Amino acid sequence: MNSEIEENIRKKIHWDHLPTHVKQLLGNSQKEYDRSIVSFSIKNQLRYRGNLVRNVLKNERRYYERVVACSRERLMLFPYHLADMIVKGLRITPFSYYISVVERLIQADKSYDTLPNFTAADCLRLLGIGRNEYIELMNKSRSGRRSLFGRRNVRALLPSVPLEIHMEPWWRLEVGLILEDDIKMVTLSEKELIDKLIDLGSQTAGDLDFNIVKTLYRKGLVYLDVPITGADRVQVPPLQGFVMNRILGDYFETLLYKIFVSIDEHMTVSELAAVLQVDVELVKQAVSLYCRLGFANKLNADPEWDLAKRHPSWNNRTSPRLIKTTPITPLTLDLSASQPSSTIDIKEGSTPIQDSPTTTSLSRSGQRVAFLFDSTLTAFLMMGNLSPGLKSHAVTMFEVGKLSDECLDGLIAELDKVSVLDAEGEGEARRYFDHAVILRSTVLVLRNLVPAGLDLVRCESLHSLDAASCTRLLNKKYKLLVSMTPLSREVHPISSVSPPHLGPAIPEINSIWFKLFIYHMTGYGPPSLLLVKGTVLKQLPRMFLGFSYLLVTAWRHEPAIIPSASISHVNSTLRYSAVLIQAYGVHTAATTQFVPFPLNYNDNKKNIDSKFSTNWQKHSIVKNLTEIIDLEHSCGYLTMVCIGVRDLGCEYRDPTVTLGSVSNQQQNKENQVKNHQAVCISNENFHFPEKRKTEDSSSTMLQSPVETHFAITPPPATQQSKSPSPANGFTCPESTNLLCEELDQLEQNEKSKKSVDLKQAPPESLDLDMNSFENLLMSPVDENINMFTRVSEMDILDLTKVSTVQNHMENESHGEEWTILDCNFGVPLFDVDANTKICHAIASMGLAKSESLEKLTESNKKLSDKLLNFISQCQYFPGETRTLTRKGRAAPQPRISLIFDNGRINVWNGK
Repeated sequence: MNSEIEENIRKKIHWDHLPTHVKQLLGNSQKEYDRSIVSFSIKNQLRYRGNLVRNVLKNERRYYERVVACSRERLMLFPYHLADMIVKGLRITPFSYYISVVERLIQADKSYDTLPNFTAADCLRLLGIGRNEYIELMNKSRSGRRSLFGRRNVRALLPSVPLEIHMEPWWRLEVGLILEDDIKMVTLSEKELIDKLIDLGSQTAGDLDFNIVKTLYRKGLVYLDVPITGADRVQVPPLQGFVMNRILGDYFETLLYKIFVSIDEHMTVSELAAVLQVDVELVKQAVSLYCRLGFANKLNADPEWDLAKRHPSWNNRTSPRLIKTTPITPLTLDLSASQPSSTIDIKEGSTPIQDSPTTTSLSRSGQRVAFLFDSTLTAFLMMGNLSPGLKSHAVTMFEVGKLSDECLDGLIAELDKVSVLDAEGEGEARRYFDHAVILRSTVLVLRNLVPAGLDLVRCESLHSLDAASCTRLLNKKYKLLVSMTPLSREVHPISSVSPPHLGPAIPEINSIWFKLFIYHMTGYGPPSLLLVKGTVLKQLPRMFLGFSYLLVTAWRHEPAIIPSASISHVNSTLRYSAVLIQAYGVHTAATTQFVPFPLNYNDNKKNIDSKFSTNWQKHSIVKNLTEIIDLEHSCGYLTMVCIGVRDLGCEYRDPTVTLGSVSNQQQNKENQVKNHQAVCISNENFHFPEKRKTEDSSSTMLQSPVETHFAITPPPATQQSKSPSPANGFTCPESTNLLCEELDQLEQNEKSKKSVDLKQAPPESLDLDMNSFENLLMSPVDENINMFTRVSEMDILDLTKVSTVQNHMENESHGEEWTILDCNFGVPLFDVDANTKICHAIASMGLAKSESLEKLTESNKKLSDKLLNFISQCQYFPGETRTLTRKGRAAPQPRISLIFDNGRINVWNGK
């Protein structure tokens, strides 16, 4: 159904008052609008009275029957906000509703994961059926007897009465649909309470005898209402009893997750509704459900004057978080089973729900700092088997989408337990440990930036809010945003000017486009090829000849290192998305190094290996990068890479991308530099296995070409050889020796011939210019590949002149051993050294001060404009109508296959 039609139904707009374009969407048919009203009302569990459905359907009872049937079919939550009509009118209690839901699932052989998250949590609360119990019931039903018509007798296996649930004294007790036969089965005291409810209406549960209330509830004669007003405030502690199955996607469930990430114990329900611009009644329903399921706790629920008149049977009732229950599954993280008392909870560092805000929470009111993370962090904390209490906080961070400052003491206590564990480990286990330990130090630093404290917020949860609501929420609650880095490529980073953001300026920075942007603007970077979706590679692209390893990044996915011989596997990915292929090593995979910024000019960043010690402030790449990125007022890290071939950069950088054309002057200069490089540059990584010398050839020097000109991809195997042969011909040492002998013999013949020619040549002809020098030395196999460059002392007479020219060109074309691979903004959690320096810069070097943040905001605007303009330039040829990329949208996939080589972005010619 169209969203505009739904919005008009929710606003109760009659047909006569509908906008013209909405009527056109309905085919100008009022009957179609009526059908839409009925469908929308049933699907969203709207109340009959006070909504448009009353004008379409005349039978109120029949409408609620359809609501229950539709909700049961779609496995939705019991409509507690309609309990007065469904329990009293249809005699359907939450317990009987969920019994029928589970019965249908078992009869249909559906898995437990079919249940949506909140529905599964409510079933667990009322029926005690979790994942393990459901599997056991499924097995029993399959092996049990069947009825006359072949159906399973599932109902006999299910509970007959609800579990003893937790009830709060401030809840309201309502009478259900009671028949005469029900009265015969109650005691005198129970009958008196029923009469009181019938005569006087609903009663506060705390004013009544707890045991009688519990008995009547389990008999299904009464039901409980959880009242929430617009002035109430609630607290969301770490979740317990939550089941992580799947998301249904209906309107109410979507609203539940929106409120989860937005709710704050310093914000009333009415204020929250105003920020989200949602009907306050819907927000009350959502908060009421949180309190019912134990996922939130109402603050100031029991004023002092209420405690005096509370029934004595309610005294010393156990907190819902301390009820001892059996853990159902690792996804149902109920940790209270191993924590039988509140005293143990406090000693172990967990954070129990409090009936009223503490002095600490009241004193930490005001705008806070938000640390933005993605689901990768929660996965590390949940899958690392670091501690059960840490998993509870991780589930809260994932499902609620936020861990507020009031819960951080418990998180830090659990992370303290991890920090004393054995730090030895490799692979994934080590990554889990490092993330947990570094998260602790990061939280401690960021929490002290402002008096109000720190909230941990999941980026994906903020995406459930519309852009306007997200902006209002962030501006109301936070003074500063700090992002974790690197964020997953699938995450759409928050783009925020206010509050200021220490992280990606716009979402496009977290895309492949930003890599190409910094390559083109700095003139440095590994050879890269961006292929559009649908491209088919038949062989290894020419630019990657000589590289044994490639870095392949599918659009919005993490990169992977593959051998260049497996390039054909990229075609399967190209069927569904664009792919970036980058050179990543000649003989072995490339070496990477992380350079945190802002750069400390008094500290030279050093690699683990001392031979790679580098003063990054003086590195030409960093100097070029500072022209486009504010490395002084932002934070993050540069990923530098050594791919085995020096990066010569681009001396004539042009910030404008013009696809398919290069100016003649610039092209001539680059060709001249390129020819110099072909003569003088030899690859330091390539050597013959054995070099044979003779007396006559001892002065001859063989130099390899730039190794990117060697084909690594082997040709197909022949019938004589089952294994393919390398395309470069070096199959074994014997072959190399034979080749050297042939070259030596050829060289001797050439010497003899040239000696005769030189004796006969006049002296003035020996004055060689640079062009004749190049023509003499270059022996191209084709227009692009120079197989060998031969330099002999006997070939040049004026040795002093040639040596001077060579030394000059080598100094100009030496290149950089390290080139830039990527740039990430934010606080990393995977590298201790980088994290420590960045956190120190935020806390002590003034990055969080208003003056620095103002400069960061200005530089981020300039960077955003340059990046968006760059993306637009890369999408169109000269003369085509160009559409500028809009800020904040998802980064567009490329329309043209692009290549980065020789320090510039251009169109790939397909070779």
